[in-house]
Amino acid sequence: MSMSGSVKIVALMPFLVKGALSLIIFRELQSRGFDVIIVYYMAEAVGYTSDPCEDFRKSGRLVDLTNSTSSQAVDVISNLYAEQKVQLLLQVGAPQAYRQIPYIKERCPDLRICDLIYNPIGHTTNHFLYENAFNAAIVESQVMQDFVNQNTSLPNKATYVVESGIDLTDFHPVSRPADDHEPFVLGYVGRMSAEKNPLGFIEMAERLSEVISNLSFKIFGEGPQLQEVRNRVRSSPASSLISIQGYVAHVRDAMGQIDCLVVPSKVDGRPNIVMEANACGVPVVGAPVGGIPELIKEGVNGYIRSPSDISGLKDVVEKLAGDKAFMQGIRNSSRSTAEISFDRTRMFSDYARLFSDLAKSS
Repeated sequence: MSMSGSVKIVALMPFLVKGALSLIIFRELQSRGFDVIIVYYMAEAVGYTSDPCEDFRKSGRLVDLTNSTSSQAVDVISNLYAEQKVQLLLQVGAPQAYRQIPYIKERCPDLRICDLIYNPIGHTTNHFLYENAFNAAIVESQVMQDFVNQNTSLPNKATYVVESGIDLTDFHPVSRPADDHEPFVLGYVGRMSAEKNPLGFIEMAERLSEVISNLSFKIFGEGPQLQEVRNRVRSSPASSLISIQGYVAHVRDAMGQIDCLVVPSKVDGRPNIVMEANACGVPVVGAPVGGIPELIKEGVNGYIRSPSDISGLKDVVEKLAGDKAFMQGIRNSSRSTAEISFDRTRMFSDYARLFSDLAKSS
């Protein structure tokens, strides 16, 4: 079931998660005339809400490899290339796919194969192990482009930067209580996983609450560390100040409950949550890792501080919580920053242009 005349893409994904940026991109590309086939290797990810991708399934563009052996997967993908005239194969974080890529390349030598790499951990090691089979790497930030170019063994590595963005119409500033007696709320919104460091957020909350009064902390999200996070909060001396809200249907709902977002990541790429917070008029305090410093302008839409820098965090929080005029100003400039720098319309166009160029070069 091919779509005549369109750029034909197969995307290899580990699993299908609701709200995943890659799925948002592929749906937009479909609406722009691209023919995207989603191939996935796992039925679900523990701790995450699945996206059934019925839109892709109904159009025959969803392929289930959950019960396939590695050799069967190579057969399926190679047959898609031959039967559907696929021009571009995207590896989107499926660890099982890496060892299959060289065999696919051998059987489909004219197929352009690209790896989307968002941060320097996890499957990134596999990228360098199998990089001879890839025609290009696609990253989200300048820091990741530098990382890839510094670690490649290839003399002329093709690495492209496509900066991610968000739907500004789907996020808008939300009002917060002006009552001086209400606590100032610091929030964590994101995946409960080691690299995102929710446990570091809890430790930060404990230490900050010792030096600043009238604070509270809210944690939103799901993921493999959720139970560990719950246990850690229960045993925390600051447990009365920390609440776990869990999954929210829309990030906007979480942003309406916090005054400042904290992104305490140990490693990261170009996290959407920074852009989403700013679009809601919420300033961000982000760790100095990955692409986070590329997103935050000091005192304009947030601050760069390590979650362990309690002195630095104290100064920032006291400034935000203690100066209403300043807080309103940074809320306004956070939204303005989002409008100027984070509109995903540009991201979609950049991906469409790059994928078209890569497909034509096959």
